[in-house]
Amino acid sequence: MAAHLETWSKEEIRAVIRFLNAKSLNPTGIHKELQSVYGEHVISRTHVYHWYNFFEAGHSDLTDREGRGRSITATSEDNVKRVDELIRQDRRLKLHEIASSLEISETSAHIIVFDELGYRKVSARWVPKQLTENHKEQRLDMSAGNF
Repeated sequence: MAAHLETWSKEEIRAVIRFLNAKSLNPTGIHKELQSVYGEHVISRTHVYHWYNFFEAGHSDLTDREGRGRSITATSEDNVKRVDELIRQDRRLKLHEIASSLEISETSAHIIVFDELGYRKVSARWVPKQLTENHKEQRLDMSAGNF
């Protein structure tokens, strides 16, 4: 038995799938052929089915399509600043109120508030996760009894 080909590209595998599809081999047969030449871990059977159906539908492109889906615009710097301003004006805002006022999804508002700005809810108010120098000084004064 010949040695397995150790290196291969996605496009090469897709070309083989396209070729074997043109020879009327079914996806399971294509997967077995790929494993016999490239080894067991070449590509999953699910991916073979995906590309088989892709070529059956009349497509011939072997490369991944650029820019699938909608571009990410909701978490832009401008929106991050606008959310921060909203929270600073009213710390009791709810996520759905922030999202509706900026016309972004609640998921995007959540990402901005928690991941980008680092806020969390405490007693129904948004507070930064990290203490500022002023907060640290206030805590020292409180612990020393300087009310």
